[in-house]
Amino acid sequence: MSLMAVKSKAIMQVQLDQKDADRIAEDLLEYAETLCGALGMDCDKVLNELKAKDNIHLFRTFNLYFGEYIELLDTENSVFTD
Repeated sequence: MSLMAVKSKAIMQVQLDQKDADRIAEDLLEYAETLCGALGMDCDKVLNELKAKDNIHLFRTFNLYFGEYIELLDTENSVFTD
């Protein structure tokens, strides 16, 4: 008989506001670094991909990698998916 490890998820919501887009982008990069370490991902690869283009690219790419753990919301509190 083998035991299975159970992983619990911490869900967090981040409010995206165009006025604070640069600050939010910096925060998301810090979250990504932390999550990469915790999830055993290649941090350099993920961070380089997140920083490859503008903030919209960063938000979209962050959502692809970490949307299961952190929900990004726009200013109307709808989920940022586009």
